[in-house]
Amino acid sequence: MPTESHPNQTGDRVEAAIDALKALPFVSDPLPGIGGTIKATPEHFVVEEILPYTACGQGEHVYVTFRRSGWNTEDAARAIQKCLKLAPTDVGYGGRKDKTAVVEQTFSLRCGESRPLAEIEQILAELPFDILAIDRHRNKIKTGHVAANRFTIVVSQPEPDALPRAQAIAERLAQTGIPNFYGPQRFGHGWQNIKRGFALFSASKKGRKNAFMVSVVQSTLFNIWLKQRMETGGYGRLLKGDIVKKTDTGGMFTVEDMAAEAPRFENGEIVYTGPIYGYKMKEAADTAGEREAALLDQYGLCAEDFRPLRSPGSRRPAILRPDDLEIHEASEGLQFTFTLPSGAYATTVLREFTRSM
Repeated sequence: MPTESHPNQTGDRVEAAIDALKALPFVSDPLPGIGGTIKATPEHFVVEEILPYTACGQGEHVYVTFRRSGWNTEDAARAIQKCLKLAPTDVGYGGRKDKTAVVEQTFSLRCGESRPLAEIEQILAELPFDILAIDRHRNKIKTGHVAANRFTIVVSQPEPDALPRAQAIAERLAQTGIPNFYGPQRFGHGWQNIKRGFALFSASKKGRKNAFMVSVVQSTLFNIWLKQRMETGGYGRLLKGDIVKKTDTGGMFTVEDMAAEAPRFENGEIVYTGPIYGYKMKEAADTAGEREAALLDQYGLCAEDFRPLRSPGSRRPAILRPDDLEIHEASEGLQFTFTLPSGAYATTVLREFTRSM
């Protein structure tokens, strides 16, 4: 049965969750950070979206790759929809991108097969976006249809000895990997999204659908789970019952033989995953499972609470290992370039260097 929480208890849990997110640990401690500022200008934060496939040249959907700045993804999608007089559901995209950034992102537009590409391109040229590519494809781009994102980021005004500090941190991270925390932008200004998300689980609002706000609650709990794992010494090792993911094929299984799987984890062949709680989430077992269940109970929730909100849940890799991280001096600071899988946050990587979030 879904849990019921007293309003005061719910409020206390929400505040506890916010406090926990304000103090996430750093895996590169005690190395000194570089300081500095991220996103001093949009040009200092460039993200290029990489789709898992290219447009085939046929179909009722038109794929348009735009370069933009000063627009978040939702506002850009609305502007495109109104420009072409489409329904909101006719516009698709793979993920949300930051407003304070230079973004290259592809949208799918259900325009039909008979509407000429030249006409569509001419209409879209009225928008304050650069059109980089346009072609047809058979299917809509849906959330998650992103293979990776390539980042070029300048950290401005860092400490005077920032480069050797950054290089030392990078060497440490190459050994430990990077905790795959959700970035602070997911939680809203003043952490308001967390409050809105947890409110959906209250008795008075049960059944209201808001997929993004539910995901905020899931992201909050994942971050707290990973924080607890780091603080209890479990970050750099497997636990019995962990659900791990193969880094080459993506296959997942439960750890039963610790002696056999520990070397594979150390070699980067597998990575343990954390809970994105939901009514169909695959649960960890033994020690790992006990910890996941205890955290959900700590916040007055159970798996069935996610069913009315239509959120089945999933698993998320706990550790990032970008293998193409490069750091160079730039005129205004240090420039970082790296590629992350879909769903990972560049700010999560940069916080290990700046120590500012």
